[in-house]
Amino acid sequence: MVPKRIRSMVIAFLSLVGGGVPALAAPASAVSSTFEYEVTRNAAPYRDIPGTDVVFTAVAGEQSYLWSRNLSVATVTALGAGDNIGSTVAVRCSHADGGALPSDAEAGAYWAANLVPPGEKSVVPALRWVFTAPTTGTYDCRLSVTSYSSIIQNGRTVTMQVPAGAELARGTYAATARWTLPAVSTAVIEQGSTQTTLGYTYTPGDGDDITVVQDAALSTCAPGSTICAGGTTDYTGTQAETWIVAQPQNPDGTKCGSAINGAVAKWNISTAKHHQTATNVLHLSMSQLGGCAGVRVSLKVRNVEGNPLNLHAGHAMGQIAATHGVAFTH
Repeated sequence: MVPKRIRSMVIAFLSLVGGGVPALAAPASAVSSTFEYEVTRNAAPYRDIPGTDVVFTAVAGEQSYLWSRNLSVATVTALGAGDNIGSTVAVRCSHADGGALPSDAEAGAYWAANLVPPGEKSVVPALRWVFTAPTTGTYDCRLSVTSYSSIIQNGRTVTMQVPAGAELARGTYAATARWTLPAVSTAVIEQGSTQTTLGYTYTPGDGDDITVVQDAALSTCAPGSTICAGGTTDYTGTQAETWIVAQPQNPDGTKCGSAINGAVAKWNISTAKHHQTATNVLHLSMSQLGGCAGVRVSLKVRNVEGNPLNLHAGHAMGQIAATHGVAFTH
């Protein structure tokens, strides 16, 4: 028998190389071929990426953990400095017959960033989300993309592609939870400040390990931004850091032991990059909780230097979550 400590290390390693989840879940139903599409001047409706559909039956309330694998968005058309293409990629779910979910049901989550040529030729989105079946039925979840830029004018066209191999995977785990930062929690974080956000109290289920994901949609407040104020030409963007904090708790919500800090991720969100989904994952063993009943997880977002940093919250059109978190036991 493999010792528990070594087994946990192997699971953690597989999780990191597989988009933040154990490599124990069901694979996607298909893998995409190369998919090309045209950039629009403004964000157009999503295009579904062929071959990434995962169709499954679930009972009401059943939760499915969904994550992307081998996903990138690349330019086909040669681009130069200043040709910054924004791309938003989402996991989106509906009824298998194409019918929309109830209007109050969260339908997916998005990842967004600008491509900044000539140094960048592709971006690598990482999507992690939980679908909760609103009723018993058959559902279809898939990856979708839209790309946009103000350079699309005067007859200019730009072709982008999702290279072959992109897929969406689905797994079901014990004590799966999902939470989204509500719209009222949108915040502007000033230089030198740290925001504690996306808090959730999680109760583990049966299993040896816990995976926590906290993904934050961030934008730098460029001068004259219509999204957030305070940007100046003194800076060319924002240097940011994000990390997960897990505080074990007693049943009454009091602290139970010391807080556990995840790895610090560093983000350079230049004015050209504009926005960035900051992805974070923390793997915990049950032994780290020291017998505590639950754990309060939150995300730290620090503006290290530069223009103010906008933290997006709520949902985009179609009930697609911005800043969000998930957790499960395995």
